[in-house]
Amino acid sequence: MKKIIILSLSLLFVNSALAATSESCESYKKQMDSYLIKMKEMGTQQTQIDMLSQQFEQSFTQIKNLPAESQEMTCKQGLDALKQTMEAANIK
Repeated sequence: MKKIIILSLSLLFVNSALAATSESCESYKKQMDSYLIKMKEMGTQQTQIDMLSQQFEQSFTQIKNLPAESQEMTCKQGLDALKQTMEAANIK
């Protein structure tokens, strides 16, 4: 479980790029929401889930000022990284 948390945190810090405006960013946000729900189902402590969620939302807020192309590219990278994290944790 600690590996999942570490992977999640690194994902958030490395890809602190999420935006509400692009299709990729909306998909990324939905996938992250799903990931957080599944972490809860796996028995992850609520405080850890809350921390990840808060960091994600802070990143989402920060990226809204980027140009659309940058938002799209960064969210695609974040989505790819999230999918890899979910696969590594055996989460579908």
